[in-house]
Amino acid sequence: MYLEMGSIYLSGSSVVSHFLSIFISLLSTMTLSDAYGLSKGPLLQQVTQPVIHGEGPHWDARKQVLYFIDTTGKSAHKYDPHTGQTAYTSLGDAVGVMVPVEGSLDEFVAGVGRDLVLVQWDGNSTQSRSTVLDSVEPDKPGNRFNDGKADAKGRLWIGTIGYEDASGVRPNEGNLYDYSSETCKLRTSVTGITTSNGIAWSRDNRHMYYIDTGTSRIDVFDYDIATGHISNRRPVFDLKANNVPGYPDGMTIDTEGYLWVACYLGSRVIKVDPRDGRLKLSIHLPVEKVTSVMFGGANLDILYVTTSRRDLSPAQLTLQPMAGSVLAVTRLGSKGWPANRAVLCNKYYEQGSNPSLTNSQTY
Repeated sequence: MYLEMGSIYLSGSSVVSHFLSIFISLLSTMTLSDAYGLSKGPLLQQVTQPVIHGEGPHWDARKQVLYFIDTTGKSAHKYDPHTGQTAYTSLGDAVGVMVPVEGSLDEFVAGVGRDLVLVQWDGNSTQSRSTVLDSVEPDKPGNRFNDGKADAKGRLWIGTIGYEDASGVRPNEGNLYDYSSETCKLRTSVTGITTSNGIAWSRDNRHMYYIDTGTSRIDVFDYDIATGHISNRRPVFDLKANNVPGYPDGMTIDTEGYLWVACYLGSRVIKVDPRDGRLKLSIHLPVEKVTSVMFGGANLDILYVTTSRRDLSPAQLTLQPMAGSVLAVTRLGSKGWPANRAVLCNKYYEQGSNPSLTNSQTY
């Protein structure tokens, strides 16, 4: 292990990687900095048992819990750091993202298959109810919803991914949509997307940062918070041009305006300054498929990292026992903002009562 050019590495060779994986699996906690002789630095901890393909972390400041999803396992999960317990519910199809609804403690908007659905779940039982709010791309049955987030007004941004098989994702088949309480439907904002992924907004809401994994870039749009209009798309950071392994996946932003990006197949999370396009930090993790990140905890200073074990061989899983788990990285010296919740269209409510869940389905 070594420190180089502002980067934190957990492993150097396959032998070291193997040793570290066994060591971490036994202890489940490791001080990253202590490994290369520094007295202080990031601390890594495995906080959940593995799922198949963890994604979409969302810290709920009201409940002080972390929600995340298992895309391949077709389920939504809740991790309570106070008890260490994790609960889940099945949503019946591949899940891309799930965001809590403003004004409710047990409702969520989720991308399930090609449907945008309203989910009612108490966060404890395995039972939930889902109602379709809108659907997209009926001419592309191989597509599905992927990542998404709500902006400061509660407008949900959610995108699709093209058909995926062992050879990869069919390029330029997806789209990026937004859903607001004013329109009550999904509106197409960007077309020709390969894999719609991370989204984050600057604190002043004048910029929306966006990742289409197929480009290997982080891009930025000028953003109008009042209307949700985006314009002037331009690159911020190119992973290939900066020799960063892997592909950009999920993303969040901290209080200083730095972007934290999960690098799928890159075994790391990177910290990027979008104002000058410079790489500030690279944290190498003992997991190859790093999928997304979100700050959480009482002080919003814990970086929760979702990971995947999808398609890993038994030999790879031996080397990566944490794959599929949620990891918590602390002592980073950074904090995030409270996550936005989605504002649901008023037509689903009548005088403050619960929505009428017609065509609902219980799993």
